[in-house]
Parts: sequence; C-alpha cells; structure tokens
Amino acid sequence: MDSVTQIVLGGAIGAAIAHKQLGRSALIIGGVLGTLPDLDVFMPAADAVESFTEHRSFSHSLFILFPFAFICFSALKLKFKTDTISNQRLFWLCCLTLITHPILDAFTSYGTQLFWPLAGHPISIASIFVIDPLYTLPLLVGCVYLWRGKGDKEQRKARRVNYTGIMLSSGYLLLSVLLQTQMQNKVEAALQANGVPADKLFISPLYPSLNWWGAIVVDDGVYYDVKLNVLTNSLDISAKQDLGYGMIEASTPALTSLDWFTNGFIRLEDVEGRLVATDLRMKTGHIGYAFQFALAEKDSDGWKAISPLRL
Repeated sequence: MDSVTQIVLGGAIGAAIAHKQLGRSALIIGGVLGTLPDLDVFMPAADAVESFTEHRSFSHSLFILFPFAFICFSALKLKFKTDTISNQRLFWLCCLTLITHPILDAFTSYGTQLFWPLAGHPISIASIFVIDPLYTLPLLVGCVYLWRGKGDKEQRKARRVNYTGIMLSSGYLLLSVLLQTQMQNKVEAALQANGVPADKLFISPLYPSLNWWGAIVVDDGVYYDVKLNVLTNSLDISAKQDLGYGMIEASTPALTSLDWFTNGFIRLEDVEGRLVATDLRMKTGHIGYAFQFALAEKDSDGWKAISPLRL
C-alpha cells in the first residue's frame, strides 16, 4: 500500500496498544515502524528489474521483522521504564506495527515475499488496490483524533474513534476478499460457459474502489482480459491474445526473474525493435499497465540482451 496508509496503519495499531501509557509517542513510534519496511526502495539495485523484484523482499519478511522487533523493543526499553509501560505491551507495540505492514501489502497485486528467503512466488492476494482512500480514511481519522485529543475525556473518546477506525478498515479489507471470491466464481462460470480454457487466473481491483475488477486468464501461451463491474453485474471477456513467449528462444536472467515474480502473468512484445515485458497483473483501469521493461534489442542476429530499462 502507499506510504500514507502504512504510516496511519502503524500509528493506529501503536495507539491501540499503548496510547493510554505513552500518549502521542505511541502514534509516532507506530507510524515510524509502520513505514520502516519500505525503506528498501532506497537500496541500490543492479537494474530496473532487480529493483522491481527485490522490493518487498527481505525487509517485508516475517523471518526478518520478528527478530527486528526484539531489537526495536530493546532500544525503546532504554527510554520507557516498566512503571510507564509493561515489557509485554512495549514488545507488541514494536512487533505488530512492523508485521502489519507486509501483511497489508500482501493483499495488493504487487507481490510480497512474506517468507523470504524461502523459495516460492511472492504472495499476492490482490483483493485491494494499492491506493484505496476507503481503507485509509478511517485510520487517518482515528490518528487525527488521537493527536489532537487533550485531557482524559477527549483522549478516551479519541481511543474509541481509533478502535472504530481499525475495525472499519479491517472490515473493508475482509469485504474486498469476499467480493474478490464472488468475482472469481463469476469469471470461472463465464469461462466454463464460453468454453475458454484456463490454466491460471489472476483477479484484482482496477481502481481505488471495490466496484471495478479485472481478471487475467492465462492458458498455453495465450491470455484473456476480463472486466467486471459489481454494481451493474456485467462481465466482458476479450478476444484471445498472444503472450509472445515464442518471440525469444532463450530466456534472459531478467526475464526469468520477472516470470518468477509475476507467476507467469507476463506478456512479451516487439516495440520498435525492443523486447518489452509487461506485468499483466498491474493494470490501472484504462490508463494501462504500471510495469513494463525493455529487456533486449533486435539486431541482425536476433535479440541481444540489454540492461533492463523500465518504460
């Protein structure tokens, strides 16, 4: 999710755990720890594909964040004594604000390596758009109330608002999964009725809303685009389209990495003499695809691999 969402989620979780004991400090600590995993974007990468596939890897791994939570707890323990906040509560403040970040990210389309360094495709539940104000707003309202609250009465009210915001956002996330399941069942029924084979299916929201959905259906070198609308109960399946796997004889390391990261939801095409790979999962309504990479250039001997460029 976007940085604002991660900050207010961390702040809301931190306040739910320790606002009564630490006041605004719980918001600040939660907000900082809640956005900390995304600092991996500042780490150097060999090329655009490595930057794409290594984001949300080690810094989002539960195997890394749990031990890191103990480090943060040990550091904060030097500042906050047990007569202010118990060790148990302080640890959960550190732990939950850290791990809710990658868990929320796993609900988006991008792909989160929750169990890095274990092998396996990144987890991409893909039930919510990467920016969704309807998820973020209840958390933001709770954080604002907590920050502005003065006096015991106002702070108690602010904590109730914060609890409500967390429940509303969590309920919205659950709704996204339920709607996604409904949309998936609808797509599978339509595919069966139209005799369209499907090896793999990926479905996710097209906009910051749970009304418009898109699905990618892949089967034996071809794919279909499916568009759905919850309110109008409509479903449109595109004509069969080629994934372009036959364009290049030998895979490049960058292409292998992209194929693993996207779980095969990738299209290859010749664009003005360049081999362009497109992540079919990450589509923004009618605007187009979010991630496209030039991997090779064509010369007299065929395709020649280049340092990958993001287009």
